[in-house]
Amino acid sequence: MAKHWLQAIMLLLYGIMPALASAADTEPQNATPAPDPKTLRFVVYYPDFPPYIFTDSAGHISGIVPDLLAPFFTQQQISVDYLLDNRAGAEQRLYRGEVDAMMLSPDWATRPEQVIFSDSIIAYDDYFFARSVLEVAETPEQLTGKKVCTREFYVYPALEPLFSSGQLLRVDASSQEAQLRMVLSKRCDLAYLNDLVANWLLINGFSGDKLYPSPLLIGKSGLTIALNPKWQTLLSALNYYLQQQQDNGEVQRVIARYLP
Repeated sequence: MAKHWLQAIMLLLYGIMPALASAADTEPQNATPAPDPKTLRFVVYYPDFPPYIFTDSAGHISGIVPDLLAPFFTQQQISVDYLLDNRAGAEQRLYRGEVDAMMLSPDWATRPEQVIFSDSIIAYDDYFFARSVLEVAETPEQLTGKKVCTREFYVYPALEPLFSSGQLLRVDASSQEAQLRMVLSKRCDLAYLNDLVANWLLINGFSGDKLYPSPLLIGKSGLTIALNPKWQTLLSALNYYLQQQQDNGEVQRVIARYLP
């Protein structure tokens, strides 16, 4: 009796196994679980850094950089968490891995070897801006003894020798907007400003005022993103994307939204 039951069970198993194998064969061979979305903590300077990245009147993150990078982060399935922070504190938190990315040039960084940098997003020029045509410095001698409004914590390679020698007097401001206010109120003679920032500020808060650039010591640079090294695997894709946006004209189209 027991022998008949054992034979019956073995026959049942032999019938089930081919069916299970057949079902397994119908499963998609390339089916893989969707990757979990990654979160990148991106610093927004406080005070703001318009038109590149800033909070608008409704408290939303706006600017050339978020607009330009949004499609890239979507492609990479990365969720961006924008965090307000001051320039100096954010840099230290970037080194410690407490934030992941910020707008930072290798020239500005205190420890550039501890982070990785993207290629240039946007090229820009720094100028000495004066409040009137008569105050524009046309020769190096006209710069001697001038008080220059600069951005706190920023490094200006072209100007450092002049500050060190005392030919120029550095007056730090907490933001680019403060730089502009200070030069217009005659608290300094010149403001050394990014041309795109200066133009944006004149359109969006100083529309009755004008600035006049000097041809001397024009600083040519490019805006870059500093990333914590744990994002090393993202860097090549980011740089490739940035080059595409330059080549297809998207960078200029995004800039035109803020500087028509």
